[in-house]
Amino acid sequence: MPEFDPVPLPRYDGPETAPQSLIADITAWIGSDALRHLVNAFGGDPLGRDPDSYLDYLDAFSAEHWDFRAGRERFETRAKELSAPCEAEVRAAARALGLGGIASPNWERYTHVLVLGGLAGSCLLRADFAARLLKSGVTADRVTGVGGFRPLTEAEVESAARTGLDCGRFEVDAMAAGLKRAFGIAAEPEVEIGGDPHREPERAWQVAAYASEGRTVHVIAAPSSQPERRRADTVDTCRFWADRVAGLVPGDRILVVTSAPFVPFQHCEAIAHMGLPHGCGIDTVGVDHASAPEPHLRQEYTASAYLQEVRSAIRSMRRLHSAAQRHR
Repeated sequence: MPEFDPVPLPRYDGPETAPQSLIADITAWIGSDALRHLVNAFGGDPLGRDPDSYLDYLDAFSAEHWDFRAGRERFETRAKELSAPCEAEVRAAARALGLGGIASPNWERYTHVLVLGGLAGSCLLRADFAARLLKSGVTADRVTGVGGFRPLTEAEVESAARTGLDCGRFEVDAMAAGLKRAFGIAAEPEVEIGGDPHREPERAWQVAAYASEGRTVHVIAAPSSQPERRRADTVDTCRFWADRVAGLVPGDRILVVTSAPFVPFQHCEAIAHMGLPHGCGIDTVGVDHASAPEPHLRQEYTASAYLQEVRSAIRSMRRLHSAAQRHR
């Protein structure tokens, strides 16, 4: 099996991190041996370009070779069969590029822990991971789970039921159920809601606040910034939380909690949309679904799924590169 040196993700500690440092980190990531080998393996030419043009090239190249979603949700995407040597190279490169997950936070104290939403099982595992981190010595003033009014599938509802939870109808309900279980919350929340999630879920929003052992736990559903075209995405939820709920100030530290393969792209989005605009330090960790304690929640990612998320990371690196250039 091929081996590659680990490639650090862009680091942003707050206002003391110069935009040029982010640009250098991104340049190192896209120029790494791991990514260069992946591009070569699929017939690409990774040499002889400046960072701006190489990011453009990688975006187009990955769209042609590694985009298996074709506009579908991740869970609707079928795995693409690859040769055994190619699968081994993809997995090794993905781990080196940060898609294998980061389990240990960089700091011990945070202002906010932000748990990102997803499928119901992901919401449960990420909420549990956040709670375990806070019980292990990491401290935070506030915890927030973000999601949207995406209707849960029948399979998601059944999976949650096997865990002993009623996850309601929407993704945000699954996040609430996960956080309530993980943090032992029994009290009813204070809730603000806008719009009708049953009639126009893309435009609806919700902010629920729970009291939990001396800290506030929020669960929010964000509206889409393009409700005519799609549901709320990661950027929408992060912006809504930052602008409406968090009250971010320079020097705040945010720990983003997601799943292992999504760490690079969601880390970059968090820096671009919360770190740079608000001067907040950003740290991102990811839970490994393959090690879930409940067998029905375990998930092994395919090589083609890793390639899809390498593409996601490339696109987010490109956006962060542009944002860092604007902040110079």
